[in-house]
Amino acid sequence: MRNLQRGQAIVEFAIVLPLFLLLVFAIFFIGMMMVDYLTLSSLARSSARDAAVIRVEDYKKYKYQEIRSKYENNKLPIDIFEWNPKTSKEDFKITYEKNSQNVKVEMKAALNTDGYALAKVVDNLAGSKMKKIKINVTYNMYSENKLE
Repeated sequence: MRNLQRGQAIVEFAIVLPLFLLLVFAIFFIGMMMVDYLTLSSLARSSARDAAVIRVEDYKKYKYQEIRSKYENNKLPIDIFEWNPKTSKEDFKITYEKNSQNVKVEMKAALNTDGYALAKVVDNLAGSKMKKIKINVTYNMYSENKLE
């Protein structure tokens, strides 16, 4: 009778282990995605603050180019998402809205399925639907100076 119970425990373990590992893997992967999201959000907030306090003379001369160059060299720590502000102007935009006198910072990043091994594994498991996962961070801040 004891041998049958031992066999039952091994079968239960074999059924539960893959589900448990999948759950742990999913928690780990989502945590890594959140690190990249929080880093991008922090960069957006910092660049919006710098853009909100820019002097009128500097705005007319550079149009936020100094701020862009200051923050575009930053990298995402885990690199689950691909953020290339130097090659793509859509990944990092700073605009001034005349009507509301707000500075708007937009940052976008797509899932890096080409370069990161863990992202490739998840992409293969999900059936290539992971490419649709993107981060879009928009940060608005009231400008201290009327720029236009």
